[in-house]
Amino acid sequence: MLEDTVNTEDKTALGAGQKRVLFSLAVVLILPTLGMSSINVLLPTLAEEFGVGQALVNWVVVAYLLSLTAFILGAGAVGDSVGRKRALRIGISVFCVGSIVAGLSVNLWMLIAARLFQGIGAALLLSQVFALASVAMPKRKVGLAMGLLGTTAAIGTALGPLLSGAMLEWLSWQFTFWLMILLGGAAYFLIARFLPDDVASPPELQRFDVIGSAWLSASCLFYVLAMPSSSSSSLVLHSVFFFFSVAFIYCFVQSQKRAQFPLVSLAFLKHKLRNTSLIVSFFVDAIAMSTLVVGPFYLTYALGLSPVTVGLIVSIGPCIAAVAGYPSGEVVDHFGIAFAMFLGLLMILIGTISFAILPSLFGLYGYVVALFVLTPGRQLFLAAHHTFVMTTVAEKEKGMGSGLINLCKNLGLMTGASLLGGVFSVLLQVKSAALASSAQLNMAFSLTFLLAALFILVSLVALFVISRKQAF
Repeated sequence: MLEDTVNTEDKTALGAGQKRVLFSLAVVLILPTLGMSSINVLLPTLAEEFGVGQALVNWVVVAYLLSLTAFILGAGAVGDSVGRKRALRIGISVFCVGSIVAGLSVNLWMLIAARLFQGIGAALLLSQVFALASVAMPKRKVGLAMGLLGTTAAIGTALGPLLSGAMLEWLSWQFTFWLMILLGGAAYFLIARFLPDDVASPPELQRFDVIGSAWLSASCLFYVLAMPSSSSSSLVLHSVFFFFSVAFIYCFVQSQKRAQFPLVSLAFLKHKLRNTSLIVSFFVDAIAMSTLVVGPFYLTYALGLSPVTVGLIVSIGPCIAAVAGYPSGEVVDHFGIAFAMFLGLLMILIGTISFAILPSLFGLYGYVVALFVLTPGRQLFLAAHHTFVMTTVAEKEKGMGSGLINLCKNLGLMTGASLLGGVFSVLLQVKSAALASSAQLNMAFSLTFLLAALFILVSLVALFVISRKQAF
C-alpha cells in the first residue's frame, strides 16, 4: 500500500521516495490545470472561427469545469474503490482521449463535447492528488507540500496561456491539444514508475454512489444554465434553471442521507469553520477564473494586444503564483493558519479593487499591478485553506476532504467563467466584445470586478465572525 511505503520514511525530512511521489503528483497536477488555462487565450479566435458570440464560446471553458465539478466527488470514490494509482492512470487516459477529439473538432459543439470528456479525466486526477500528498508527507510538512502543489498548479496555469498563445500565433489552436497529449504520456510514465500499487479489494467497488453523482451532475448543469450569458437573456428562464439546480442539490443531500457509501458524509459538514473556509475558497477561485476568462477579451479588444502578448500577460499571474507557492506554505507552517488565511484574503480584496480601478486609468500597467497584488494573496489563502481542511479531517476522510476542496474550487472556477463572464458580457450590451467600444469594455470590466470585490469583503467578514466562535 502507498501509505505503508511513504510512512517508512523519516518523519522530519523528505525521503527520496517521498520526493519522487511528490514530483510525480506535481506533473499530474499540471495536466488538468493546463487543460483549464490554455483555452482562455483561444476564446477570441474560436469565437471568430466558429462565428459565435462570447457567451456561447465561453462554453468551451464551462463544459470542462462542469464535468470536472460534477464528477469530482464520484471520482474520489472511484479512487477509494479501485486504488488511487489506478484512478490516476485511468484519468490520464480519459483526458488524453478528450484532447485527441478536441484537436480534431470541426465545429464548436464537437469541441464542447470533447471538453466535457476532458473534464471527467481531470476529475479523476484532481480527486486524488491532495489526498495522496497528505499521506506521503510528514504531518509537520503538510503545509509545505500544499504550498508546493499550489506552485505546481500555478505553473500549469501559467504554461497554458503561454503555450496556446504561441501555438495560435505560429501554428494553429489545435496544437494546444497535441501538447496536452504529450504531457499526458509523461505523467502516465511517472505514475507507473514511482507510485506504489494500492489497489483496493473487490468488495470496495460498491462504494461508488451512482445516484448521488447523478443528482450532483444535474444540479451543476442547471446551475451553469442559470447564469446570465448576455443582455438578451431571459430572467424568467434563468430563474427556472436556478430553481431546478436548488431542487437537484436538495435531492443530492437527501440521497446522501440514505446512501450506504455516500459521496459526502453529512457528519463531515458539521465543522462550521471548515465549512466557511470551503465557501470562501469558492469565491476566491471564482475571482481567479474571471481574470482568466474576462481578461483575454479585455486585453485583446480594449488594449489591442496580439495573441502572443495576451498569452504572456495572462501567464504573469500564474507565474507569480508559482513563485509565491513555496513561501506561502512556509508562512502557514511558521505563522499559523489563521494569520495566513486572513492576510491572504485582505490581499485578494485589495487586488480585486485594483482590477476594478487601475486598468481603466493606467492600461496594461494597471492590469499587471493588480495581478501582483491579487495573485500572491490567493496563493497564501489557498495554502492555509488546504492545510486547515486536510489537517482537521480523520485519516479515513482524507479522500473526502480532498474531494470537497476540489468541488468548491471547481464550483468557484465554473462560477467565475459563467457568472462573472456572463456579467461582463451583459454589461457590454453587444453580441461580441469585438464590437464594443473602449469605454464599454472599461466600464464592464470595472463593474465586474467591483462586484467580485463585494463578494470577497463579505467572505472576509463572515470568516472573521465564525473564527471568533470556533478557533482555527
